[in-house]
Amino acid sequence: MVIALELNYAPPLYQQAYTEFKKLILTGQIAPGEKVVMSKLAEDYKISRTPLREALRQLQTEGLIVQDQTGMKIVELNKPDFLELYQCRILLEKEVIRSIVTIIPDSDYHKTDAVLLESKQAIEQGDAFRILELNTQFHELLIQHFPNKRMIELLNHVRSLLLLYRANINKKTKYNLEIYEEHCGILAAVKSRNVERAVQLMEDHLLNDQKRGLEDFS
Repeated sequence: MVIALELNYAPPLYQQAYTEFKKLILTGQIAPGEKVVMSKLAEDYKISRTPLREALRQLQTEGLIVQDQTGMKIVELNKPDFLELYQCRILLEKEVIRSIVTIIPDSDYHKTDAVLLESKQAIEQGDAFRILELNTQFHELLIQHFPNKRMIELLNHVRSLLLLYRANINKKTKYNLEIYEEHCGILAAVKSRNVERAVQLMEDHLLNDQKRGLEDFS
């Protein structure tokens, strides 16, 4: 099946291709384990090889595309990687939230409030991909205040590698409202400057996410 890429020539072509291919992967339109053949992609999606190569390189950096002796393919989900990555994420994100609760300026809360409002609307509309984007933004808006940039990069890399797993969680619509409510609880604790409660709620949220994701391997 040929799916036309929606390229509007505003951002650079490689960035447009990256965004569209990432969406196709995360929505399952390009399946896990599927081989990535550059010549076929260039022909199917009507895009030249140079921006396509850059887009694939970016997706490879994020862990959505992997390369082995047979060539490039969409990453396949497996339980050991999932558990290892979530262990890393929980350890890192707990420490980040512990540090940022007392330093986030009140003037920034309108951004997280807006994301949560839009998340509720996306849930009501059943827009799984938009829910994933907004859930990601919620965490990013908190993480960005952490003063250690290298740790932010490390955490963002781990979160990037978990994207495909998280996309599968968001497809299970029964959990979307639950995740939204967990985010609301975390934000309320952060706003009240309650460090220990914010850390505990973040840990509970990530452990719940891990449990939700493990259903794919049962």
